[in-house]
Amino acid sequence: MLRNFESHTSYQENLKLHLLLFWETDRGRVTDMEKSISKLYLLNLDPLLPIIKPLYSNTGCPAKNQLGIIRSLILMLDQKHHGITNWAKKVANDPLLCAICGFQYGKAPSVGSYYDFIKRLWKASHKIHVARKKKLRPFKPKPRKKLKAGQKLKPKHNGIVKKFARIAMRDALPEYRPEQIFQEFLARCVVDVSAKMGILGDVQKLSVAGDGTPFYSGASHYGTKVCDCKKHGVYDCKCPRRYSDPDARWGWDSYREQWFYGDTLFNITASDSPYDLPIYLRKAQASRHDSILAVFAMSEVRKLYPDLCIRNFIADGAMDNYPTYELMYHWNIIPFIPLDAKTKQTLTKLPPGIICLDDQGRPICKGGIPYEDCGYSYPKGIKYRCYFDCHDIEKPCQCTDSPYGRTVYLKPKDDFRLITPVPRGSEAFNEKFKTRTSVERSHKRLFEDYDIEEYKARSSRQRFALATFAAVNVHLDAWVKHTGFSIIPLLEELSGKAA
Repeated sequence: MLRNFESHTSYQENLKLHLLLFWETDRGRVTDMEKSISKLYLLNLDPLLPIIKPLYSNTGCPAKNQLGIIRSLILMLDQKHHGITNWAKKVANDPLLCAICGFQYGKAPSVGSYYDFIKRLWKASHKIHVARKKKLRPFKPKPRKKLKAGQKLKPKHNGIVKKFARIAMRDALPEYRPEQIFQEFLARCVVDVSAKMGILGDVQKLSVAGDGTPFYSGASHYGTKVCDCKKHGVYDCKCPRRYSDPDARWGWDSYREQWFYGDTLFNITASDSPYDLPIYLRKAQASRHDSILAVFAMSEVRKLYPDLCIRNFIADGAMDNYPTYELMYHWNIIPFIPLDAKTKQTLTKLPPGIICLDDQGRPICKGGIPYEDCGYSYPKGIKYRCYFDCHDIEKPCQCTDSPYGRTVYLKPKDDFRLITPVPRGSEAFNEKFKTRTSVERSHKRLFEDYDIEEYKARSSRQRFALATFAAVNVHLDAWVKHTGFSIIPLLEELSGKAA
């Protein structure tokens, strides 16, 4: 049962009253935690009520401290404490931390309450998860074959990206995903506020960058043996065994060039944001290819943020495939994806006098000279003009009698992948593609600044919860920096009035 949901205004008022006492008795500690307090003071959790209310019944004992637990977990990552158990005990015995989280001192929630609340937010059966941990599964050793530098695992099934892209065009992709509540919490309580602040970029022409990154599991891939092979002198048996992390799989870490055991965390970041803010997170098996995740992620982002108009999608070569380009065209989104260096396919519908396209998508004349890009000319397509005529240089051929020079048009519909709306190699393409590094910096913030792998989480649920609360911290850091807000002047003003 959900009751006594404290409003954000009430939390702020109570926090100021408690902090005023600590300001007089332990001013140094309040000053040291000034930024952490300011972050939680700005975080309005009122939009969370309609999201979690359906998770509770209308009868039974009223639930308590839901908002305080969220603040506590956010504060835990901010303070770099790598364990919920020890952190819950620390908060319960610290009056200042209780006040910051919104707990009543002496009545702070137990460790079990933290884990129970995370389980409730995860839309997957905990009983099934426990049953999977007890079930015997075949042993899968670490793969021996290593991939080349920068190479990624290919999709297991040919044509799978095309299949999902076609389904996405019909708006019929499966809606169920266990992390949905966490995604809605991040969207409604945090990202929407950042959008109103104007720190995501132009929300009417939003540019986003997407990429997946390995998320290592804290569990052992060896599992727990239940056989008696050891008694018979067999120490390297391959018998079925139990695993403490049934969600983890083997995947290839192309950055570290090694195999890893865990999940893939896919991140969509507002690439024009000066703070590299993540707006969407999704988990998947470690072996899942980024091109498949991109289809699901972009479909879900468009539904999660109906008020945001996504105009540009920036990604690496893993998304360089025809179904992705066709899907982006269907959604009226401009793709900024580099062409695979191994691409040998040429355009079948070439204008007269054009022998092929170069690696930047520019048409090549019979003399072997690339045409000059002159921008998009609606409705004809991308306009290309003879290089010599465009630069007023005497040309060695007489391919046309026109003083303006030979002009050709290429339409993206003729080949979505080779003819992109913004031609590869153009200044506009290069400038926009540079912003793809925003998603890499966002990963750095999650995994290094907030150390989410240091918790050694042994389930996808725990790993995704940590990633979400770290993403909230990234936004809160941006809020404090953007607004220049500090709780200290407010306490000084209240202290002066009290005096």
